Amino acid sequence: MPPFGVFASEFLIITTAMHTYPWTTPFLLVALGVAFAAIFSRVQHMVFGETTGKRLPHPPALVPVFVHLGLVLLLGLYIPPYLANWYRQAAALIG
Repeated sequence: MPPFGVFASEFLIITTAMHTYPWTTPFLLVALGVAFAAIFSRVQHMVFGETTGKRLPHPPALVPVFVHLGLVLLLGLYIPPYLANWYRQAAALIG
């Protein structure tokens, strides 16, 4: 099973439907197939389509990227005590 939460949830929904309400399974499988076909048709054009080769009217702003990168680096090296306590409390609530 791929490590995607959406795939796992769909798999659990379909297996539960197969055990609880067997008559809903074909409808769920058809709906899942239609959703997969719709996504695949969009992705196929992005992956195998022609490129335009045009430049963007303005270059993308890199400031937010570097600000978030710096924030992640800072939190990777030092976690403030109030944030660490908040994470501990959240973990205690979960179990």
